[in-house]
Amino acid sequence: MASDKMRALISFAKVLLALAVGYAIAYVWNDTRAGLDEAWVPYAAGLVSAVMVFVLLSKLNKGSGD
Repeated sequence: MASDKMRALISFAKVLLALAVGYAIAYVWNDTRAGLDEAWVPYAAGLVSAVMVFVLLSKLNKGSGD
């Protein structure tokens, strides 16, 4: 079993990684399609992808034995 500090650190790293992926998606979308979409669309795509990455990392952390 991991200690509480280690679980908190892993959760924090998952959040940071998910936010980084979301920011990267929004940045690339905004850079390649600037002016073609509404202003909120790249940020919504970044937020959705950040949530998806966080959920997938959470499922990966539980393992296949559960």
